[in-house]
Amino acid sequence: MPKWTSNLRAQTKYGDGGTYRNRLYAALQFNTECSLYIFAQDALEGGSINKTEIIRKNEKKIFVKRKFSLPEGFQYYIDRKTQTLMSRDLGLVYVKEPIPEMKWEISEDTKSIGQYTCTKATVMFRGRKYTAWFTTEIPLPYGPWKLQGLPGLILEAYDTDKEVYFYFKSIKYPLETTTAILALDPTTEQKDWISFAEYKQGLIEAHNRAIENGRMFMEDFDAEESTGKKSMAGSYIEVFDEN
Repeated sequence: MPKWTSNLRAQTKYGDGGTYRNRLYAALQFNTECSLYIFAQDALEGGSINKTEIIRKNEKKIFVKRKFSLPEGFQYYIDRKTQTLMSRDLGLVYVKEPIPEMKWEISEDTKSIGQYTCTKATVMFRGRKYTAWFTTEIPLPYGPWKLQGLPGLILEAYDTDKEVYFYFKSIKYPLETTTAILALDPTTEQKDWISFAEYKQGLIEAHNRAIENGRMFMEDFDAEESTGKKSMAGSYIEVFDEN
């Protein structure tokens, strides 16, 4: 069975309109039946990373930037046979859900990415509007992270404010050696699967705790804290802000 591997660099911006950025390497492996996307993994970063930087932009604004990696990284496995998305996600929990339906709007705009001609598509997905560039020259419906469902491989994707940005680096086809694409197994860490609803609730609760901790942090630095409701977009890819 043919296998591809592609490398994408995942870029997430933090703080002050995206002035401060974290860049992480990612890898996407796939065949006709499944795909596995991994990022923030020690092996991809050339070793373990754990950095926290406190940036005082001025007397009133302070930003905390953290970049870290893990032995296993964060993983996202799509099984087309069972129509299941399995994730080793934030909080190092294992989440199982049906592959999300993404209602892409495909335009006539095209551009070249590497050797491939790509077409533009847009979609609203979990609190962000994404633009994706996909190529039908690799006619499989995969992409970075949880983005999928187009009639070709996604080589570039970003949200409206470019707080989240995935871009293509290289691709190998076919692979010189056979590489197994293994489904996620929570029992290796003595864990169980949770539903997406449970995962979503956990993110909201973590966000609310972070807001409260942030207030205490700002007080320690004698800095002014905004009284407005903070969006999850500043800390999470998936945004579940309450109306």
